[in-house]
Amino acid sequence: MHSWRVLILPYIEQDELYKQYDFDEPWNGPKNRLLADRMPKMYALHGEHRPGLTTTNYVAVTGPETVWSPDQPLRFEDVMDGTGSTILVVENRGANIHWMEPRDFVLDEMPMELNHPQGLNSKYKSPAVAMTDGSIRQLRPPLTPETLRALFTRNDGEPLSDEDGGWKLLPDGRLRELR
Repeated sequence: MHSWRVLILPYIEQDELYKQYDFDEPWNGPKNRLLADRMPKMYALHGEHRPGLTTTNYVAVTGPETVWSPDQPLRFEDVMDGTGSTILVVENRGANIHWMEPRDFVLDEMPMELNHPQGLNSKYKSPAVAMTDGSIRQLRPPLTPETLRALFTRNDGEPLSDEDGGWKLLPDGRLRELR
């Protein structure tokens, strides 16, 4: 198995790196290990990329109820709760996940609180998430664990809106208050 971060390389202008990756061996196999320190800049929080960095700050949340369902490939129309209110990728600073490692968070195992090292966590005061529609949202109190969990699920039928509190559109994710 290989990470989604490797699989999308051709789509983020990293086609040459993708061509060097050997899908016949594990992500940490002998040939692929040679690519470890070539993590794309966009896999690190803004301003934190440096030569040799291998730890990503962007993680998917997996589970049968999420857009990262292990059971089936999904289409946009399968996101019944709406692509603007369903989380695709979260920021994390603390889980120490290698950018090529096929490891992400599991919905039923992760803490439903902000700024937890094994969940949503950032160098910024409030972590951000990428929604399935491509928008970026900032998560902050008074976001409840129940609302956060509902944002991860794709078809629970629970209506959500910005007025629920705790998640707002970010026009530029780099312009946030640091901790």
